[in-house]
Amino acid sequence: MSAAERARAGASDLAAAAATRVPLGRLLAYSAIELPIGGVLNMVALYLGFLYTERGVSFGAVAAILTAARLLDVAIDPAVGLLSDRTRNRIGRRKTWVIAGAPIFLLAAWRLFVPPAQVDAFYFAAWLAPFWLGFSMINIPYYAWGAELSADYHERTRITTARTMLGALGSIAAIAVPVAIWRVSGTAGQPEPPYIAATVVGYSLWLLPAFVALAALRVPDSGGGGTSLPLLRGLSVMRRNGPFLRLLGAFTIVGLGPVLQGAMFPYFMQNVVRESRQDLLLLYYPTLFAGIAFWGALARRLEKHVAWMCGMAVMVVATSFYMLIGEGDIAGMAAILVLSGIGSGAFTALPSSMKADVIDLDALESGEDRAGLFFAAWSLALKFVAAVGQGLAFATLALIGFQRGGENGPDEILGLRLFYSAGPMLLYLAGLLLVRSYPITAARHAVLRTQLGAKRSAIS
Repeated sequence: MSAAERARAGASDLAAAAATRVPLGRLLAYSAIELPIGGVLNMVALYLGFLYTERGVSFGAVAAILTAARLLDVAIDPAVGLLSDRTRNRIGRRKTWVIAGAPIFLLAAWRLFVPPAQVDAFYFAAWLAPFWLGFSMINIPYYAWGAELSADYHERTRITTARTMLGALGSIAAIAVPVAIWRVSGTAGQPEPPYIAATVVGYSLWLLPAFVALAALRVPDSGGGGTSLPLLRGLSVMRRNGPFLRLLGAFTIVGLGPVLQGAMFPYFMQNVVRESRQDLLLLYYPTLFAGIAFWGALARRLEKHVAWMCGMAVMVVATSFYMLIGEGDIAGMAAILVLSGIGSGAFTALPSSMKADVIDLDALESGEDRAGLFFAAWSLALKFVAAVGQGLAFATLALIGFQRGGENGPDEILGLRLFYSAGPMLLYLAGLLLVRSYPITAARHAVLRTQLGAKRSAIS
């Protein structure tokens, strides 16, 4: 296909995407993939580091491995994004990569969360690398696929809201399903993290292939296919995209907060609250689900970045209350988790919707559809958040002399409490200040779409 033919095809796709609302059945078929992915990633955030430190891998080794794994992604993610943009076949450039990545992701997830009796740092590292490779092969093309389903400013929020709500539903199921199975079986006590994680990965082995097949059959892969802009020149164009850099920076800073708290949640419950109540998370995830819907609706009345800032402000308030939590304070933890669920709902769908908008700015300057490359940068940020957040959490525990499974004195408990509360609070404040001057509003985006349409019409 010639450059002119690709431009005409892109212009046709652009017009069709802008003019139509994605049918509900198609939207759900696309979004369903996020349900098992969200459940598995929830296990990574909550229990992965905990599982391996409990099996004898040191805090320092876990922190180093989680951080070192990101070095591989510096090469892998841009390659996946670029190849996804340039893939051309009958299946679809985004579908091809999602289908190929699913078995790699699932195999590595099973080996990570259902390991043999004896494990060491090498085992952890050996399966963490393919886990994130499979995730990249799914996540980068999958999110680019969603950005290409519509060119409308508000329809993109609807798409990302639906996808994120299914991911939140997966996170809810990741806690509710193992607890329900545990109680139906009549087993006494509360399910422990290894049981919860193994159960989630177990049902994901069935759900993810089924939902990938459904999306491949029901959802069109409408990307233009093929990009010819030289890589270095393309990266130069990306670096000049100020709104994207601001958005990416804020997403990275803000995203560290929930990861820090997720990694330390079991230790906070064991040593501050003195209660092993994993089922308390059942309060957080339904309110997260409601928060996603609330902030998505509010973004239609306000600008997207303003709604996101409001969510950050809620999280600043919520995390500050952790300093007041004491032994046996289940009611206080429950109240904070509910408030945090509502606030953090703004952290998911809204940045993803804004990300699709800044790609239009790149398309106007570069003249090409490079959503995959942009989502590769986003994937790197997401993995950076997951790895560095967890690595920082475990490195801090080691620094303050915190003892897993042992008695900790007042200084260690105070250090845990401060890091769990004040650390995320400062991150949310920094993110709020960074987003305050975000320039792409609904009016500015309408102008971008007009200019982009005119440019593509001129080329054709």
